[in-house]
Amino acid sequence: MWLRRSMALLTLSLAATGGVPADTPILGLAYQPYVGHWSARTDNPYAPGDVHVPAFNSYVGGIDVENPDRSLWAATQTLRLTFDEAGRLQDVSATGSLDFLPEALRGQDAVAWSHTKTRFFEDRTPQTVSGVDHAASVYRQLDALRRAAGGAPLTLATYGTGFQAGYWRQVDGQDYVALPFWTDRRLLELRPGETMPYQRCETTDVVFLFPPTAVHVRPAPERLQVETAGTPGQDLRVVAIHQTLFEPTSPTDPEARLNPGFFAGDANAQIALAAAEINAQAGRRLLTLKLGVDNIQVAGTLVNDRMRFAILSALAQAQVANARFPGTVTHLILSNEYAQPWSGPDGQPSPTEQITAMLKYARAQMAPNAAFAGLDLRLGARGHRFRLADPNADDPALARFGREVAALLAESDYVMENLYPSPEAVEAAAQSGQWSVYFDPDKGELSRKWCQLERTIRTLAGERPIEIMIGEIGHPTDGIAFNLPGYVEDGAPIRPDTAFAAIADRLDTSGARLDAGGLAIARRYFSPALASAFVREAVAWSRTTGVQIHLFEAFDEPWKSSPNLPADELATRRTLLGRSGPYGAEANYGLFGYSGVSGLRPPSQHPTGIAPGSRLAPQLPDGVRWNGAFEGQFFPKRPDLDFAALAHSFTTTTP
Repeated sequence: MWLRRSMALLTLSLAATGGVPADTPILGLAYQPYVGHWSARTDNPYAPGDVHVPAFNSYVGGIDVENPDRSLWAATQTLRLTFDEAGRLQDVSATGSLDFLPEALRGQDAVAWSHTKTRFFEDRTPQTVSGVDHAASVYRQLDALRRAAGGAPLTLATYGTGFQAGYWRQVDGQDYVALPFWTDRRLLELRPGETMPYQRCETTDVVFLFPPTAVHVRPAPERLQVETAGTPGQDLRVVAIHQTLFEPTSPTDPEARLNPGFFAGDANAQIALAAAEINAQAGRRLLTLKLGVDNIQVAGTLVNDRMRFAILSALAQAQVANARFPGTVTHLILSNEYAQPWSGPDGQPSPTEQITAMLKYARAQMAPNAAFAGLDLRLGARGHRFRLADPNADDPALARFGREVAALLAESDYVMENLYPSPEAVEAAAQSGQWSVYFDPDKGELSRKWCQLERTIRTLAGERPIEIMIGEIGHPTDGIAFNLPGYVEDGAPIRPDTAFAAIADRLDTSGARLDAGGLAIARRYFSPALASAFVREAVAWSRTTGVQIHLFEAFDEPWKSSPNLPADELATRRTLLGRSGPYGAEANYGLFGYSGVSGLRPPSQHPTGIAPGSRLAPQLPDGVRWNGAFEGQFFPKRPDLDFAALAHSFTTTTP
């Protein structure tokens, strides 16, 4: 009873201030879709000698080149080569097309949403592109969460739109977004005396180019460029085919459509579409999304056209998703852990000021008569230092940060703060087996941090109501985490008599491994039992206080802990002890896992006894086995947790 009474007092104190907690919370999860495991074979054709992990775009589904009426995308390229009588190349021309067809998969099942293409290898030789049914497509990941929740609603906070800064190309001095598509490509060879050209057909990945700042475009097939070198009839050759098939236009143009590039890229680009389809088929909102936009920096700033393209992509994805099922996407998260105290020159925009500029840009796109008028997403940022903002601080950097956060809040509807337990709280939990030091309603570390955050936001926001949420909160099931007592990185001195020092003493650099004793030390602090206890108490805290949290995270992300090691011995030591190294915990925060392992051979050639290359691969439950990247199974990482019961434990309104 004392727990509920104290929590109720905390809730009342929050409601009485200018900062407000989220609406009635539901079970929230942080979510990224990169769930496949590292290979055990060092057969990476792009980095010989390294193991590999599935590419970020490999989880994209709904791709059926042979049946474009059942595909989200229909892409073609035709290349015509004209030869003279001596067999020398005289001329090259090309045509192409690209259509985004969001209605094609409406009402379709998981198989249609999971069909995709891949290219297997024989040693380092690429083979003909094959069709696969991906067991871990974005759609199936989201559907697995839906099924696990047993009919209870979930809210997911994401981290990207499918676009990264490197997806960029210049042609004739003009910037374009460059994205690959599985394409029906035809090669026509025309020779003198032949009435019909020789034709070859193949499915391959072709890069298409999109104007980065245009919301609406129209087809412009005449803009396709064939870049050649040499002299016709002598040494003419094709250098590149620039698939610049669209040009900016106004939304009133009869041929106008949303820029197709907004919906391409890696797996993140498909989250909103898949979630909306799941909601539509269920007839109610089971999945609510807060779409994240990554920290896309160019020359050290977010204020650039690539970041603008990412924001436009998120808005477009939300618009199409909400047209399919209203309310699927509710928030736009601009940046992750980017806002922080900064002591750079006054004339240079700080990280926080950069976010504010991009919030203004996003808001302008939803203004009346703007491209996304009526979308009305809530705008804000996800950080981990907002609670430190104090315009009256003695430290000039903190004082500046306080002023900058006040300006950011003036453009925001909400803020998220990532709150993880300190090393001291982790130490206490390891000793006691429970988390009262962190979750105690009166003296707990989380309540203290939350109250500090709430006071800061209330003070800086003034009369403006700001929704306050916890963007990430969690504890890993295995590995070395950033909040291990004594943890340091980047070669900083290791403090003796700490858990991290004890682990470092058990490192065998010559064998490039951590011995069993070192692993045992780490597992006193990061284990399935402690991680499950953390989740239970976090959910209870959220329910009682009314604060929306997002458990970090839905699925393990094995790619974050690479088994590949540098050649230098000192760098190897740092990697082995790092949170993103082979023994790192960054891969192991998930409530669920996936048993698919990266592989370059087709399923018929899978070796027996397939296993991941990770040093910390999770133990599989009965009935689940390791398999190829496209044939794995989802499984609960913490079988002692009843996920459906957790999801149903929240008092919710009917979606």
